[in-house]
Amino acid sequence: MNALTVAELVKDRRADELIKLPAEASVAEAVALMVEREVGAVLAMTEDELVAGLFSERDLLVRVVAAGRDPQTTPLSMVMTRDVKFVTPDTPTEAALALMHLHRFRHLLVIDGPRVHGLVSMRDLVVQIVRSGEGRYESSVRQART
Repeated sequence: MNALTVAELVKDRRADELIKLPAEASVAEAVALMVEREVGAVLAMTEDELVAGLFSERDLLVRVVAAGRDPQTTPLSMVMTRDVKFVTPDTPTEAALALMHLHRFRHLLVIDGPRVHGLVSMRDLVVQIVRSGEGRYESSVRQART
C-alpha cells in the first residue's frame, strides 16, 4: 500500500473555504464562527492575508477562560498560537500525526510555498488512516461491539 499523504485530505478543499478572521477580531467572533462551522480552530490573518496565528479551543480554554479574559474585548492577536507548525501536501499522514503528538497540538497547517492549502485536525488524520485500513479496522470495530 502506498503511503498516504496530507494532500489527499486537502485536495477537495478550496483555500477560500479556510475559516479565517483578522487577528484583530474578538475571541467572541472567533468562537461564534467556530460553533457555526463546527470546527476546533480558525486562522488569524494579517492585513496582507498572511497567517498571523491559529486560535483553537485549547487557546480559548487556557488563554481566555482560565486567564479570566473577556471574550468580547480580547483580540485573537492577544491569545492565539503564534508559532504555528505546518507540513507540506506531500507529508505522509503518519508523519503529520507524529508531529502533532510530539508538540501536543490538534491542528496543523498545510502550506506549499506561500500558498495555504488547508488546515487539518488530528481527527482528519486518524480518520484517513482508519479508512485506509482496507476493512481491517471495520472488522475490529464489529468485534469490539460484540
